[in-house]
Amino acid sequence: MPLEPTEESCPKCDTEIHKEFLNSYLEIDVAHKGQTKEDARQQIIEGLSDALLSQYKGLKVIHGFGGENRNRGVIAREAKYVLQGIADSKGYTLKQDGNNPGAHILVFED
Repeated sequence: MPLEPTEESCPKCDTEIHKEFLNSYLEIDVAHKGQTKEDARQQIIEGLSDALLSQYKGLKVIHGFGGENRNRGVIAREAKYVLQGIADSKGYTLKQDGNNPGAHILVFED
């Protein structure tokens, strides 16, 4: 059920929505549906906006390793480049996901 970022509680159970997100990451996958590197960049920017509006702890980006073609790793490299730029400009922390080497996590606050 989609929720507006301005909603304070769940319309079904009345749970305070943003408190639920404070200890979790918004997870997006930018590499497994045929995305281009431009698509991946746009998804990261949109994901960042969604994560901040919904007050998540951070953004987890699944970028994979690359396919078995000549462009292997293009999206992974682009995702890491974009995420590092965001981290550097905003003072966030970028770290490798400890459970998935094909993903990075942008942490808004430690």
